[in-house]
Amino acid sequence: MESSTIPLRELRNHASSVLRRVEGGERLVITVDRRPVAALVPLDARRPWVAAARVWDRIAAHQADAALASDLDALLPDRISEL
Repeated sequence: MESSTIPLRELRNHASSVLRRVEGGERLVITVDRRPVAALVPLDARRPWVAAARVWDRIAAHQADAALASDLDALLPDRISEL
């Protein structure tokens, strides 16, 4: 999502109108001396959905050591099946 940039001075002088823009869904980057220092985003702005295949690919890439289950079973024989 693209963000608009506004100087801190504009936020300070026009806080109500700036917040209305954000409430309307706009994302704003606040600058000080033309340097980005903060982002002002709507509270209900959520991260975009990630495809299930991508999630499963990341999980598969970070699998635990194959011997971990047997090590845990040896340490906690009564509890491993509950996991």
